[in-house]
Amino acid sequence: MSNDQRKVLAGMAAAVVFSVAFFEVAFRMTNVGPTPPGMIETSWRLEYALKCEVFAALCLVAGVARLANRRFFIPDAIEGGSSPSIDIDKRYLQNTLEQLVLAIVAHLALVTIVAPESIRAVAVLVMLFVIGRVTFWIGYHVSGPARAFGFGTTFYPTVAVYAYVVSRIIA
Repeated sequence: MSNDQRKVLAGMAAAVVFSVAFFEVAFRMTNVGPTPPGMIETSWRLEYALKCEVFAALCLVAGVARLANRRFFIPDAIEGGSSPSIDIDKRYLQNTLEQLVLAIVAHLALVTIVAPESIRAVAVLVMLFVIGRVTFWIGYHVSGPARAFGFGTTFYPTVAVYAYVVSRIIA
């Protein structure tokens, strides 16, 4: 195993540990008491999830804004030229779009099957998504392997939601 592979493995393992710990603590801290009326209705649940997803989508908005800004201020980039930094920002955008689509589908499915008192899990998952995207982007500008923590913090919670939702559907 190469040194870079070891760094990626360490970043991914750290992401799993962080994600589980963060979810557990944040989920417990956001328990605000009795379930408000209306939380049982599917329309309310979907509305709640979509409002949360706006914060996840801001990661994509930030990437588009950053790339547009950099293209404006780098004369060669206006004509389609590139730089290593712009290439990283473009890859961040592509990966964030992919991750966002997966997360939104997972979160929308999740709110339709969990108990009303657990709907707040989507807000916690969105917090993890944002933390993951920010650390992915920063890490990517440091080095390829340094993006592993952010990738894992974004991807593994989404995979866990898919596993949970599928297990509930086929049960």
